[in-house]
Amino acid sequence: MPRMPSEQNEVGRVRTELWRQRRRNQGRPEASLVDRAIAASFAAFFARDLDTDVHHGDYHAILLGARRILMSQGYAKVASNNELMRRLTRRSDLSVLSDISGASAAAS
Repeated sequence: MPRMPSEQNEVGRVRTELWRQRRRNQGRPEASLVDRAIAASFAAFFARDLDTDVHHGDYHAILLGARRILMSQGYAKVASNNELMRRLTRRSDLSVLSDISGASAAAS
């Protein structure tokens, strides 16, 4: 929910925007963009190996860790599993991500 406008909020907003602009000028992504890139790459590699005989132990360990994090924040086990799988397998951009991340080249 947006904050009520105030002089103090405006000062902070301007400072944050300048910080973001400096990072963009340096070609340095913000943490949230890095987090999304990691998740997208994981999804591409996960989708590539989903229906193969590749050992899935590392994937399962990562997903178990993510589920545990969500459960520690009060989310339900089954709902967390369902959402994790939905986010990994129902992406319309998986083929593009596979090419960009190198998952398609790694399969060759």
